[in-house]
Amino acid sequence: MANEKVAGVGYSKAKKTIEVVVPNGTKTTEIPAIIGGLINGGIIGRLPRGCNTCTSGDHWYIREQLDEVINVDLNTFAAVK
Repeated sequence: MANEKVAGVGYSKAKKTIEVVVPNGTKTTEIPAIIGGLINGGIIGRLPRGCNTCTSGDHWYIREQLDEVINVDLNTFAAVK
């Protein structure tokens, strides 16, 4: 059985943005603990950023994972299963 408490964490160098995609249903009150865990757990330091010890100047974009997603091949505009 897959772990449903998994977040996707990424970084955009161009936008200096850390994106965190949390599972659907995550409560706003959980966000500080999630951010703290990502920073203190060393995850943020593994992202390809200029400064691995701080988030100064970086923007955070946190959103819930969507329930229904259709993946689309952009060459054919057909749904990918």
